[in-house]
Amino acid sequence: MFAFITRRSQLHWVALLAVAVVLPTVSLLWFMSRVIANERLVVRQKLTALYQDKLTDASTKTESLFAIRVAGLDKINPSGNPYSFFRHLVLENNFQGVVLWGADGSVVYPRAADVMGNDVSSDSPLAGAWHEEFAKRQYSDAAQLYDRFMTDRDPHVAIAAITGKSRCLSKLGRFNEAIEQCQKAAFAASAEGADPALRPIIENARLLLLSLLKQSGPSPLNSRIFNQTITALIGDLYNPAGDRAMLPANQNLFIARKVLEALQGPFRFDDARAKEQLEKLAAAEELSISAAETLRPYAGVFDGCFQTDLGQKPVYGLRHRIQSSTLLVLLSDTGMASILSGYHDAFSGSESTYRILNTLDGFVAGTSQPPGSPFTVAALPDGFPGWKAELYFQGSDVFKKAADRQIAVYAWTGFLVILLILIAGGFATRAVGRQIRLNEMKNDFIATVSHELKTPLSSMRVLVDTLLEGNVRDEAQANEYLRLTVKENERLSRMIENFLTFSRMERNKVAFTIVDAKPAAIASDAIESVKTKFATHDCHLAVDIADNLPEMQADHDAIVTVLVNLLDNACKYTTDDKRVSLRIFPDDGYVCFAVSDNGIGLARRHIRRIFDRFYQVDSSLTRKAEGCGLGLSIVKFIVDAHKGKITVESKRGQGSTFTVRLPIGQGNGN
Repeated sequence: MFAFITRRSQLHWVALLAVAVVLPTVSLLWFMSRVIANERLVVRQKLTALYQDKLTDASTKTESLFAIRVAGLDKINPSGNPYSFFRHLVLENNFQGVVLWGADGSVVYPRAADVMGNDVSSDSPLAGAWHEEFAKRQYSDAAQLYDRFMTDRDPHVAIAAITGKSRCLSKLGRFNEAIEQCQKAAFAASAEGADPALRPIIENARLLLLSLLKQSGPSPLNSRIFNQTITALIGDLYNPAGDRAMLPANQNLFIARKVLEALQGPFRFDDARAKEQLEKLAAAEELSISAAETLRPYAGVFDGCFQTDLGQKPVYGLRHRIQSSTLLVLLSDTGMASILSGYHDAFSGSESTYRILNTLDGFVAGTSQPPGSPFTVAALPDGFPGWKAELYFQGSDVFKKAADRQIAVYAWTGFLVILLILIAGGFATRAVGRQIRLNEMKNDFIATVSHELKTPLSSMRVLVDTLLEGNVRDEAQANEYLRLTVKENERLSRMIENFLTFSRMERNKVAFTIVDAKPAAIASDAIESVKTKFATHDCHLAVDIADNLPEMQADHDAIVTVLVNLLDNACKYTTDDKRVSLRIFPDDGYVCFAVSDNGIGLARRHIRRIFDRFYQVDSSLTRKAEGCGLGLSIVKFIVDAHKGKITVESKRGQGSTFTVRLPIGQGNGN
């Protein structure tokens, strides 16, 4: 009845566990199916809202950048040095051109003038030399005439004469002399002055010096003169300090182009940054001159970007009032892209792209030919009147892709949750199964213990009752009965001791005293303990103890218990011709105790489990061998506690060998 109730209780646990696993799994699968069915609609709504937020962020950032640019224009002083704010706007604010109109609409910057040349008026002291050089091409005579005026008090005449003589010497092939003379003109003391009329003459001399150096070819001296001349010219151009006479914009641009042309030649210029800035300033001045000739100060809105054509590429302009003047700044595609970088930052790496169009629906920034139709259109901030931003998805199936990704996330999440439920269910099933096996083991144990205890108790009761009733023939028979009673009592004591040892093992209450132990002494005590039993069962014991065995650190009594259990089992499971051997020998840092018998042997499937608690090869209550399946588990426990090993070699019908290997040199302690 008890077994039936236990099995029914176990079935209840199994059913409850199945419900705990299956019900959440089914519920999760149903929930996932409903989520997946609505996910595509949800994703479309989320994506639309997400990109609307991105569009708002891009517009806010663009408005902020534009306001910063406009605020920077208010710092311009229109009455100051024009090249100062020109350099500032081009190099620091990244504008590609500048035009400044005065209150009357006249151009303040860039102003133009005649390009520098070599013309000399008829009343000039150098007219005769000029005629010899250019009309008659008598360069030697012209050089002599120029030489007369090289020390003239008028620096305009003196520097022009030095330059002319240098020019004539070069035409005569005397380049070294020409370079030497030209240096005097290019770096004359009066060159640092602020005389506007003298500035073109100095710049002509420096440009001539560059030409002479190119014709002469590279040399260490020429390279030094080249770098000195280029540095001086770049210092004269776009002079922000205003400490030198400033050239008109077109003359300034002419010199800048000549300098850049010279920098493409064989000479190396060390200041790469100065070269880069000069290229940027020259391009901006060229565009500024073109804008000043084409655009008017009041021909459009203020503080609003507009597109204009000043060449092959579109240019964007921005008019702004400062004090009593009107300022126009120009931006190329690159400059406009920097102001509109908020859109690039917002949509870079996303599933969408953008296109910005101006008032005339001309392309400004983004993707010029986006796929499909825009899913949303929004106006740009006030600084871009009539401009709009269109948003496109880069693929027509973007909603499907986004939904599929989210569905994949749900699916994997559900799969992992189900897997965790199944794993947890597996562990729970294993725990329940273990509990069921433990219950079965306990039931078997109770039955086994009852049987094992009943047998010696019944035998002792019969023998004692016989002695009490006096049903014995003589004193010899009485002694035999007493001897049998003692034997059954010893058997009962061993069984109880095994049960107590097992109980202490379960509670981890077993303590071993590890001291120096002699293997031979342990073997002697074990043999003494089983001597009577071996004699009673006519079991022959052969002992082979190697000489000079090392001492080992072990609990003497515990190891005796190990050998007694192994010897007792060897005797128990042998047949009529009982032969058991005990060998003790050293082996590679271990002391080995090998117990062999010629008994029934073990099958391979039994060898794997014989050290399990309560395990018996013959589990029936009618088995011949006594015991409850605890002896070998106690042996294994003691050997493991000593950090040793136990191995089994056995074949069915050919006996068994149990070998215990205990290490030498374990530390002392309890």
